[in-house]
Amino acid sequence: MAVARLLLLLLLLPVRGSIGEDAGMICAGTACYTLHRDELGWHDAQKRCQNDGGNLAPVRDAAEAVRLQELLTAAGLLGQAWIGLSLSRGQCVQPQEPLRGFSWSAGGEPGNYSAWLSEPTFTCLSSRCVSLRMDGPTGTVGWASRPCRTPLPAFLCKFSFQGMCGPLPLAGPGWVTYTTPFGVRSPQLSVAPFGTLAEIACEVEAGTPSFALCKVPLEGGGFAWHPPGPLCPADCSHHNGGCQHHCLEEPTGLPRCACHPGYALAPDMTSCLLEDACHPNPCQGTCRTQPGGFECSCEDGYTLAPDGRHCLDVDECLEGPCQHDCHNTPGSYVCLCPTGYHTMGPGGRHCHDEDECARPGICPQLCLNIPGSYHCACQPGYQRQPGGGNACLDVDECLRDPCPGPCHNLPGSFECLCPPGFFQEEDGHSCRPAPATEGASDSTTSTPQTMDIPQTTWATSIPHITGTPQTTDIPIGVTPPPPTMVGSAPGPEHSADGPRLLLYYILGSLVAILLLLAFSLALLACRRRAAKREKRLAKNAADNYCWVPEQTENRGEGCERR
Repeated sequence: MAVARLLLLLLLLPVRGSIGEDAGMICAGTACYTLHRDELGWHDAQKRCQNDGGNLAPVRDAAEAVRLQELLTAAGLLGQAWIGLSLSRGQCVQPQEPLRGFSWSAGGEPGNYSAWLSEPTFTCLSSRCVSLRMDGPTGTVGWASRPCRTPLPAFLCKFSFQGMCGPLPLAGPGWVTYTTPFGVRSPQLSVAPFGTLAEIACEVEAGTPSFALCKVPLEGGGFAWHPPGPLCPADCSHHNGGCQHHCLEEPTGLPRCACHPGYALAPDMTSCLLEDACHPNPCQGTCRTQPGGFECSCEDGYTLAPDGRHCLDVDECLEGPCQHDCHNTPGSYVCLCPTGYHTMGPGGRHCHDEDECARPGICPQLCLNIPGSYHCACQPGYQRQPGGGNACLDVDECLRDPCPGPCHNLPGSFECLCPPGFFQEEDGHSCRPAPATEGASDSTTSTPQTMDIPQTTWATSIPHITGTPQTTDIPIGVTPPPPTMVGSAPGPEHSADGPRLLLYYILGSLVAILLLLAFSLALLACRRRAAKREKRLAKNAADNYCWVPEQTENRGEGCERR
């Protein structure tokens, strides 16, 4: 179990990289993180990490944040270091998202973890990159955005591997120098990533180093060294010959390791494993045989309990992954939307309003979609059924007396019935006089008197009546006929009788005027004849005399006989 504990420990020590810069390294799980002290911009730092087979380090969860914080603390870095989070030119900052629209250089899902020390400056025109820095007053490590070209004194890289090897065992005195696949050399590693080359210098074989490579896959995961060791052979008196349990002296002089009953020698030929460490399964989740014991792991949505064997459900809802409500389930979660909404987007995390009006027959007439619900409405001329139902009932507009004459109710509307000589307007809610024909105009202009034609106008607005009937003066002696009832739906013959009836009105008026004129002329002739008769009878005595002037001139001219 001692070897197992070593495999679970994290490596954190300053080392010097192959290119000569100061570096720190920490390995855990299937990844290694390195801290490089070199003043570079973000893009140059990313190229350096890619040249070694990695990327600028992401910080996708709290566990990665803790590893990087330990790396910065151990290195004593008081400045800032680039991490693999950036915003490309042309993309805008999204204040509502956890990463604010930034993305990880290593790709993958953005995740919901964030650790902004301050909100990034809003921009759509320039690229922005993120650094990791220590917040002085609180001592916490957080994110800060800045221009990508700004040089920073350090940067962090991450390298992922298929698995790790444990420390290389030595049977006798000697030294091991590990060279990782990403070019970092270290004299001491607790775990070494797949592909690490170990150079062994034995004290008894000075000048003839040997090598081992982390490449042999183990059943259940992980890797072992080849050759397995123990290296630098000596007798069993020195560190038990490098063996975990028993060291046996062989006739050849080389020690051999053996295990207690119930254990089997591991592939590294020094440590011992339970012969059936995972059978029966001691883990609640998955069991993997490891050098010196076993390792438990849990499925997605669960985390390993402190006892290293049981699995605890992760409450994903604490991170707020849903737009509205979140319901935690064993090993997962479900996003819930309010009534009238449905889930959409990746993982069903967002809620979108449901258009209930798209369902056929949901409303009898009109349907209005509103956020989270809908509303039924009626067309003009109808009203909702009393009592809260959705049915639409026809409104009898004629009960409001909108017409000066007869009114005919229609489904959703009404129409006014017009008297003879008038036409319906196009809306059917008012009447207008019929246009005069050509013959009627000629007859009218030949008469000495102009006749006013009765005209009635009104306007109707439902439900409020704004028009008032108005009738012009009717000439003396002309009596218009009373209006007659017509059918509820006037046909084409009703429209054709209008000009004919108007002509009858004009001719009747003209005859009356002519009769009145003849009567006036006859009366005038009678009066003149009577006046002449009276003149003949009104002679008196003075009519036979003549007036004589005082002077006697022209006497014969002063007398006139009547």
